[in-house]
Amino acid sequence: MYVLSRNYFEMDDKAISSSFDIKEAATKARSKVTKLLKSVIQKKNASKEGLGDFLDILFDEMKKDGAALDIDRAVNLIFTFFILSQETTHGILAATVKLVADHPDVMEELKREHDAVIENQGDNQAGLTWEEYTSMTFTHMVIKETLRFTSAQPTVHRIPTEDARVGVHFDEEKYEDPLKFNPWRWKGKDLHGTLSKDYIPFGAGATLCVGSEFAKCIIAVFLHHLSRFRWSLDPKTRVLRRYMLMFPAGCKVEIAKELSDQS
Repeated sequence: MYVLSRNYFEMDDKAISSSFDIKEAATKARSKVTKLLKSVIQKKNASKEGLGDFLDILFDEMKKDGAALDIDRAVNLIFTFFILSQETTHGILAATVKLVADHPDVMEELKREHDAVIENQGDNQAGLTWEEYTSMTFTHMVIKETLRFTSAQPTVHRIPTEDARVGVHFDEEKYEDPLKFNPWRWKGKDLHGTLSKDYIPFGAGATLCVGSEFAKCIIAVFLHHLSRFRWSLDPKTRVLRRYMLMFPAGCKVEIAKELSDQS
């Protein structure tokens, strides 16, 4: 996985140069990665080694009569899932942590909500249930606002030659004070919907993200465990928008036990 990451994302540092052809670089990087991935899969397939649950399913489909999935399409599908898992979920998760850290009132409300979840579990703390996940009202408000406020999707910056409307998520006619991070704006609204005419963080139609619910679940579970502690974010943490959402100094969280837990 590291080799794939290195080959594909080695272009990031160059992407800020005005003379750098990002389309050409992305095309070359994708070609290099797909060749590497195809070679690895062919070797494993020839050796009859198990490829793993997801890959086994793909290649079982390829072996069916009249299957529309060949190795090139399978490689493209694997490549797509690789990009989604490596560069979007953890990016938006880090952005969520940064936004929460910058808003102490949000952090405290999250802590109150998750303390209540833990208290209701009593001695049975084997893990979160689906019912507990869906009951985290304020957590889902934070996630929904984060997804409105920022995005981990690939972006290419342009300087407009004339005035242009920014995306619907920052439309003042749709959202009051849209440049303010305010999870409470979602109070009493649909917290689990991921698509409407005014809210499209995961795309729409044929480009709708297939992992949207899974991504939200990951963020919620992470916030649940993080909110059990007093924590702070390294003040050097900065967010940059290049081709992808980036954190030049990392996103380092310092965690301390509750005073009541210290002896």
